[in-house]
Amino acid sequence: MHFRIRGNNVQLIKSVLNEDAGRTKPTLVGSANLLTGHLNEKAEAALSDEEKALVAKWLERRQILNRKKAEVEILSLAETMTAAAKLLPDMDEDLGREVVAEVLLAAQDFRRVARKHQLM
Repeated sequence: MHFRIRGNNVQLIKSVLNEDAGRTKPTLVGSANLLTGHLNEKAEAALSDEEKALVAKWLERRQILNRKKAEVEILSLAETMTAAAKLLPDMDEDLGREVVAEVLLAAQDFRRVARKHQLM
């Protein structure tokens, strides 16, 4: 089985024997939500219990990977902000204003969560 990530979903692709051609053909058998791990109806019907377990294991590993990626991003956030501050004066003025607005909005959310969890 192959997995193709598309936004918040992963497409489940299974190799199916094409008897006319005498070889296997990749066939989309359904999809699963990356955040919740839920299979859609098409996948529920098309997959065996063993294949569903394989998908569940893949989704679990993917969630672990996403958590680790987020952790690296958080740990390097201050460094990224410092680099952005150095580049900001050289940016196009309109683009710079957009970036500043987005970053300040994100900083407000960051501060709110940090206060809620008594981290500051």
